[in-house]
Amino acid sequence: MNSFQDFDRSLLARSGFIRAALTLACLTLSANALAANLPLISSASLKCAAPYGNASRGTQVVQTACGGGTAQQWKFQAVGTSFQLATPKGSKLCMSVGSAIEGAPAVLGSCDGQSQFDFRPIFRGYQVVARANGKCLSVEGADPMQDGARIVLQACMQSVSQTWVTDTSVTASSSWTPLKSLTLVPVAAAHLPNGKLLFWSAFDRFNFGGDQGQTYTSLFDPATLTANETLVTNTGHDMFCTGIANLPDGRIHVSGGSSSQKTSLYDPNANSWSAAAPMNIARGYQGSVTLSDGSVLTYGGSWSGGLGGKTGEVWTANGGWRQVSNLADSELLTADAAGIFRSDNHGWFFSVGNGRVFHAGPSQTMHWLNTVDSGSVTAISTLRAGGDAMNGNAVMYDVGRILTMGGASSYEDSPAMSTANLIDIRTDAVEVRPLAPMAFARAYHSSVVLPNGQVVVIGGQALPRPFTEDQAVLRPELWDPRTETFTQLVAMAVPRVYHSVALLLPDARVLTGGGGLCGSCSVNHANVQILTPPYLRNPHGTTAVQPKLVGAPTHAALGSALSITTDGPVVAFSLIRMSSITHSVNNEQRRVPVSFSAASGTAYSVAVPADAGVVLPGYWMLFALTENGVPSKAAIVRLHL
Repeated sequence: MNSFQDFDRSLLARSGFIRAALTLACLTLSANALAANLPLISSASLKCAAPYGNASRGTQVVQTACGGGTAQQWKFQAVGTSFQLATPKGSKLCMSVGSAIEGAPAVLGSCDGQSQFDFRPIFRGYQVVARANGKCLSVEGADPMQDGARIVLQACMQSVSQTWVTDTSVTASSSWTPLKSLTLVPVAAAHLPNGKLLFWSAFDRFNFGGDQGQTYTSLFDPATLTANETLVTNTGHDMFCTGIANLPDGRIHVSGGSSSQKTSLYDPNANSWSAAAPMNIARGYQGSVTLSDGSVLTYGGSWSGGLGGKTGEVWTANGGWRQVSNLADSELLTADAAGIFRSDNHGWFFSVGNGRVFHAGPSQTMHWLNTVDSGSVTAISTLRAGGDAMNGNAVMYDVGRILTMGGASSYEDSPAMSTANLIDIRTDAVEVRPLAPMAFARAYHSSVVLPNGQVVVIGGQALPRPFTEDQAVLRPELWDPRTETFTQLVAMAVPRVYHSVALLLPDARVLTGGGGLCGSCSVNHANVQILTPPYLRNPHGTTAVQPKLVGAPTHAALGSALSITTDGPVVAFSLIRMSSITHSVNNEQRRVPVSFSAASGTAYSVAVPADAGVVLPGYWMLFALTENGVPSKAAIVRLHL
């Protein structure tokens, strides 16, 4: 065990002592106990609490970049069942909280009753609670990353700014690129078959509202970090808060939103937009997903076009939209405090073949949906742990296996959850199992499946409230299907909360961006940043060498074999579908591990599953992985019926 995050919480609760593997010291419960010298590190910033300047009485405590110096060490002295944080040298000073005023600074003072703290488990760290007044040590200010930010007393809440650890070794090796500016806030994002990304905002680059009949878009090349903006007017479609699907031919299908009945298609080959048949039912904030025959289901969405009655519809390229009368809007509802305006929003849908779809949430009750003819709905008797999970995430990380995480009981002003579940839909008898929770409660976050089956969870906030960044979570987490646990990654530069996005890049890194779209507000983020996950770094922190796919087809039929050549030996292959995201929802995303055989040397025959409910027709990224788990850059392959 390497930090307060890893302490035996049951022992702490029963007997008040802590264990740290760094020192292998056991602190007994007496005032003169042998004390451990450890840093006190903010989970929000990974910066260390330290006196500002000379360690003298009255010196304020601030956060600074951790450097391992003595000034950033605190002597954890047990006093009964609480602790004093004393300076390690002989000055006999402790972190003290002489004032109970909200926002009062922590200072160096006498080691007395004003310097005693309780450590209360929160997420996977601890709140540090002053015995004198019951308030929590917190990083001051809206930007928890700020170097020199004061450590102050605030009312205790479920906040990452009030979460502390003593060791960062629980953080997996990862890194971020510098921020890259865009001309708009990317509220929606979609993969394109050429490896580029399509971003868009609304009728305005930085704002939304009403049906203005136009949309600002941006074509982003992650290889060159360049972007080209286009204002789309020819379809008359304000494409804010739409349903999105990735069609089998690579086009992007966009429906509803601010222009609540319109449908638009983006053709990446021609780099052009065209209007498609309008929906029968006006809607926005609906969920959409590509079906196994290449058609598109859209369902729910009372944010626009009137309240309720958002029956499911299916679009086909030749026939336009048809209503599926038995897919009633009432099947989707959460118990949101705002009522139907919110309770049928952002459905989590997973196609499984033959017109069938699994509805995983955000309502706690899940369903099998049949979209054939007039359709049918079958409720699942097993419930997900945590209840309704609006603005949470669901990711199919393996065939028939879905990870869900986070969300809140209502769209806003309801505490987020750290809950995670594993849903197995390989048979109609759906199995649901609660998992170890995330380190941080999150809503408005995004989740991205990686080639090795791990899932990166990015952004979100502990109290979801649009167009604020209060209690934003800057540290991503990595879920590993082998251990079924989350590991924290290094913090990103800016919060990614409401209206942010994240997608896997063909080079196996993860891009995130956006947040805001609220006019002249301070939380607009017209930029992106790219995460290098742990599998692209060696244990000692250097960049890992990725294997190369030197030969791969550009298209193939389901059930066929792909002839693949690499530049060295590999031990696994996986397919990840090119997808799209808005408002935390990416129903197109899924990973399929595939079997293979060695032909000769570094030539392989990779078997594509024949089931269109497993490998939906469309564009996929094919990755190869080495024995050490390092993925290649992807070959982009169109898989068709």
